[in-house]
Amino acid sequence: MLNSLDFLTPGQPWPPESELERLKLYRDNKYLFEGKHEKCLKHWVKLLRNDKKATLEIILNWYKRLTLLWADLLLGEPPKFTAGETGSQEQEQITNYTSSKFLNTSYEVVIDISRFADGILKIRYDRGVILEGQSPAVWFPVVAINNVKEVLCHVLAWSYKVNETNFMGGKKEQWYLQVEIHEKGRITSRKYKLGTPDNCKIGSLLEEEIIDTGIDDFLVIQISNLLTTDRETGIDDYSDLDSIIQELEIRVAQMARIFDKHADPNMYGPDTALDVNPTTGEASFQGGGNYFPVGTGENPPGYVTWDGQLDSCFRELEFLMDQLYVLSETSPAAFGQLKSGLAESGSALRRLMLAPLAKVNRLRMRLDPALKKTLSLMSQLDALNGNGVFIPENTISILWQDGLPADEAEQASIMNIRTGGKPTISQRTAIKKQDNLSEADLEKELEAIQEEDLMSNPVSPAVFSFNGNKNMEAIKNVEDNSQAG
Repeated sequence: MLNSLDFLTPGQPWPPESELERLKLYRDNKYLFEGKHEKCLKHWVKLLRNDKKATLEIILNWYKRLTLLWADLLLGEPPKFTAGETGSQEQEQITNYTSSKFLNTSYEVVIDISRFADGILKIRYDRGVILEGQSPAVWFPVVAINNVKEVLCHVLAWSYKVNETNFMGGKKEQWYLQVEIHEKGRITSRKYKLGTPDNCKIGSLLEEEIIDTGIDDFLVIQISNLLTTDRETGIDDYSDLDSIIQELEIRVAQMARIFDKHADPNMYGPDTALDVNPTTGEASFQGGGNYFPVGTGENPPGYVTWDGQLDSCFRELEFLMDQLYVLSETSPAAFGQLKSGLAESGSALRRLMLAPLAKVNRLRMRLDPALKKTLSLMSQLDALNGNGVFIPENTISILWQDGLPADEAEQASIMNIRTGGKPTISQRTAIKKQDNLSEADLEKELEAIQEEDLMSNPVSPAVFSFNGNKNMEAIKNVEDNSQAG
């Protein structure tokens, strides 16, 4: 925990010692998300042969699957952002801000919220307001010593190296530390020299620039996963699952090893089956596995076998999967594993998704105010630079979607019951929505429907509701044709 900016004093180690555990978690969880499990799970690779030459590796990347599940349920079906009246300047600005880039940035931050426990948004101005996601690995919050919830400033800091040429023409690697100190109303930018990775300490201050933002708030927004009263950073989704997923990977790998070992059995039989190599004089058997010759009167060698009892292994896998679902707050339904009869309607699917939807609602409680604040700060920064108007945070609304497929038949049945069987949508709207037709194509479709209705029932009252004169002529033509026939 950082309570002051003293950690940026020349001579201090980098990164700060108090942040090493958090940064290690970020590094390990990044490996897990990317499927590089061997870099952080201690016993993930098992040596299963006595000669120590064979390793067995099977990756079950549940980490990535879970993280993408939460991001898809939150933002896969884009929410609707509104502010002010329809057609107002506020609504136009919100629409411009919440373009696909805004949603893509939010999606990336939600991924970080799951795997790193915190997501970081940064707002800046460069010929227009810009929203960026920042890796929590470069984020160092400074909090009050008597209240971890009171953030004094957000520090964004990252190291980089430059290949420099000395006065003798030789090449030398020089490391630097770039720092942004975000306080309410101003941003301080600094550049330090940095020691080598083997002796990484902050060197002399080379540059410093202070920028007044004109905004009485941070331009860095922290969005946390699960928080408690004694934490300034969130709790990630991966730590509770490490032992279960590691055991699943080991168990599946061992079962695969057993199947491979017994897929190529050895043989024994009479020595007459052997072929003698005329060059070397060695006897051998041409087959898939080893062959053991048995002479007259000799006892055949035994083959050491093990009854694998793989049913027990599969039961263990089933138990581990149940625990995975419980601890990750998911269910088989969240991954499309639906047994027949379990989710025959939208409401049935929603019941199976109670745990995942509860988790998504908890994430949404953090994301909703953060995105509203972000949009308000973007408008304020724009207004200060002569673009648009300031949109207060409390005037912005977000209509969230649940990410589940809509059951149109079920919704129609409910509306039919609630309205006593009366229509709740016009024919024009229903056809246009269902078939995604333009106005011109819609008119042609309605004309075709009316003509078909006329041909099947010339005296139907419905035909008089559309182009009366044209329909009267059509009726007369039908009657004349009938009489002529």
